[in-house]
Amino acid sequence: MKLDRNSGRGKYAIVNLREIERIGGVGVGHNPDIAHALRVLELNDLIEYGEVGTENEFFVIKLKDKHAAWGLSGYALSAVADDPEYAGEIQRLAARSGPNHPNCKAPD
Repeated sequence: MKLDRNSGRGKYAIVNLREIERIGGVGVGHNPDIAHALRVLELNDLIEYGEVGTENEFFVIKLKDKHAAWGLSGYALSAVADDPEYAGEIQRLAARSGPNHPNCKAPD
């Protein structure tokens, strides 16, 4: 299996909900354009919020996260028995993540 991201764009996009809240994107005094965009995505089942305890719960790790290399390396080790090609792609991500990433930083 190949990673979807190898086509140049990836399978998913990240929406920074904390930043949307900060600029008034939703709620009282909200930005109607941002609220509308989120609603369109929701109505078309194109956005997953990853709520705790749900089927689609998730945890995002950016490659620049200083801990990413460890997490990705462990993931690759776990995947190698099922799909060595996929595991190799994950290991190549790990090799350029964390301390090896030019923008390495502590998670926020």
